[in-house]
Amino acid sequence: MLHSPLRFPLCAGIAAGVLMAVRLFVPSPVGLADNGDGFRRMCSLDLVTQVPPGVPQWLEFAHFTYTHAPKDGCDPDQVYRSSGTWLLRAAQPLDGLLGLPGVFDLRALAVLFCLLTAGAFAVFAAALRGGRVRRALVCSALFVVVGDSAFAGYAASPYGELAGLTGMLWALAGAVHLGGSPRARRWGLLACTAGAVLAVTAKTQTATMAVAFVVLLCLARVPVGRWSAGWRSRTAPLVAAALVCGAAVAEITAQPAEYRRINPTETAFVGLLPHSSDPRAAAVDLGLPADFARYAGRSWWAEEPPHGDPRWEAYEHRMTYPVIGAFLVTHPDVTARIAVGALDDFAAVTPDYLGSYPVDAGLPPGERESRLALFGLLVRDLGGGLTLGLVTVLGVTAVPWWRRTSDPRRRAWVAAVLCAAALTWTQFLTAVYGEAIENTKHLVFALCAAGLTLVLCAATVACAPGGRGGRIGPEADDATPGRPVDGGAGAGGRGGGAGGRGAPVTVSGRGPRRCGGSWPTRCVP
Repeated sequence: MLHSPLRFPLCAGIAAGVLMAVRLFVPSPVGLADNGDGFRRMCSLDLVTQVPPGVPQWLEFAHFTYTHAPKDGCDPDQVYRSSGTWLLRAAQPLDGLLGLPGVFDLRALAVLFCLLTAGAFAVFAAALRGGRVRRALVCSALFVVVGDSAFAGYAASPYGELAGLTGMLWALAGAVHLGGSPRARRWGLLACTAGAVLAVTAKTQTATMAVAFVVLLCLARVPVGRWSAGWRSRTAPLVAAALVCGAAVAEITAQPAEYRRINPTETAFVGLLPHSSDPRAAAVDLGLPADFARYAGRSWWAEEPPHGDPRWEAYEHRMTYPVIGAFLVTHPDVTARIAVGALDDFAAVTPDYLGSYPVDAGLPPGERESRLALFGLLVRDLGGGLTLGLVTVLGVTAVPWWRRTSDPRRRAWVAAVLCAAALTWTQFLTAVYGEAIENTKHLVFALCAAGLTLVLCAATVACAPGGRGGRIGPEADDATPGRPVDGGAGAGGRGGGAGGRGAPVTVSGRGPRRCGGSWPTRCVP
């Protein structure tokens, strides 16, 4: 018979994976149409989409089947280096196993996403305590967020967003274990680090997620071998934080040179100038000729774009993020107008120009699916401002909550809430001020992080160990009569870990006693 502490996590993981498969494939598979960027990612595997004759390639239909690119069909300078390529390679064996058509089929990637979702849910559920009903409700709420139409379509798409969304889910699922038993903290650190690296390398935009993940890891204590007591218990998390930072820097530097020019240019001409009350003066403040204001609102790919101006080469060097950052600081009115406009983009939830269905589904071009859209509906009803305001309140509240909490297991949950709220804001600011086009699509990470913040907060209140009415955590699961239990100091707790300051607590034959994680250790029979 399955060991009882493992039964619920495994059941939760299997249920999440199966339900996600049903959600993605029944009655017909869904994904997202290519907006023209997909080729950059798929060219990393030397693949191009296989489009039926007479069918539009872009925007309207989700095309799943890919074949080998013709000779010189992929420009190496255009290839988008992303952790999404890791997922594509991992899905290739599944493609052969499932017997899907073409050289590669994105439906295999969707199957891989179902498996990764199952694993993340199992990890998350293993940290929950309390009655089955409460734990099941929390897992259901998590599925409502992760399976929402705003996110699920990326599972079978040529975009890098899937890696970022999956990485966030795994990182936060691992983070809630950073206050458990030494073994739980080690496995939690592994899951958190792997998820964080996957997330920050998904695309250049997601590199700023490293800020939130590094703060989370710096709060953790994870005993590893002799590195268990005092400051040494912080060594493993700090190494993990350095790895996440290095991955983020590598992602930024690997961006194709052309897009290092394009993205700031988009921000200047599509973001800054149209939101200025005096575009000519704003152009001058950016170091451009005043008459460049006539390009306000025109993207890089528009007719008569700014870089088509004969004088462009003389001013191209002004298109950098330091210049844009200085402009935003000195023009708070423009900064505020951009943010207010972005709240509507955030509340829109899903881009309205990308179809979800393949041609053989028999649906009109551009049709979008809404099989599970409860979270998206909630955000639309609340509005972008109220949703972000709620996340902000939860994030700010998490700071004193974390400081007041003595139990390291509960501290880990509160730290995860703080991390998710920080992810929401870092991605909101990055998307809004980093490129200024396709805002709703680029805000997908902020939207997902907002949903995860709400779920983690509810789980912390209802199912986190060490709370009022909560059950004792992983330490009790590993305990046997007469065996000392590590006081554990995950997520910044001060309790004595292996070799720490807290005295070991002996578990008698009558069962374990509940002990706080602060010094001196408090035990209640």
